[in-house]
Amino acid sequence: MTDVEQPKTAQGSTRRFQHRARQEADKQALRVLILETARREFASGTLDTVSIQRIADAIGYSKGTVLKYFPTKLLLLLAVKQQNLEDVAERLERVRARNSDSEARLRRVLETYIDYWVDNPDHFRSLYSMAGTVEDRRFPDGVYFGQTAIARRSFEIFVTSVAEFLASHGARSTPALAQRLATALLSAAHGVISLPLGTPTMQLPDVRATGRLVIENLIDSFATKLGAARNTAEWPRVSINTFQ
Repeated sequence: MTDVEQPKTAQGSTRRFQHRARQEADKQALRVLILETARREFASGTLDTVSIQRIADAIGYSKGTVLKYFPTKLLLLLAVKQQNLEDVAERLERVRARNSDSEARLRRVLETYIDYWVDNPDHFRSLYSMAGTVEDRRFPDGVYFGQTAIARRSFEIFVTSVAEFLASHGARSTPALAQRLATALLSAAHGVISLPLGTPTMQLPDVRATGRLVIENLIDSFATKLGAARNTAEWPRVSINTFQ
């Protein structure tokens, strides 16, 4: 091989690499487009009313192209739900990292959670408001969406934040208690979000301000009950009875 041929070979390899990179980038961009379009469709419809053909028509591709990325409509819905939770989890983890005080961290995590859904109502609807049974939401391998790694990771952010809040007050609790309190806070947050989405004609007051009012009162109540528990013989052990 001559000195002249070597640059051509290297140049050819570079072009092939760049071509493959462009192809991968194009595939990723198309996948993102499919997910974004499916999210909007599922937010306004159901698993029964939304079709792969409808999504394909909306993005200007064939149904076969969409099926190459997501072989079934259920897998596409589950991918949308997973992406929604990944976006939320990443945002909440950034908030946790920015707040060193455990009580402020818990408040900001819940406030950010509400803010995210207020800013992205189509994400909320496609994730939580879909009609259908639990069986409709099971992956082909038998795992339910609520049992997936991303679902557990998202919930654990709240459980960990609550556990840190309890520990900062000097309380000694069980993981089950942190889960119960985290579930209570999440239930309140979901009510704040879903009420205006489910009844838009009511023209309710500012959702963010309402959310902060609910969250602040709940966390203040937890702190007050922890203060009262310090005067009991069981302290620092606390249980669900402490908060009832």
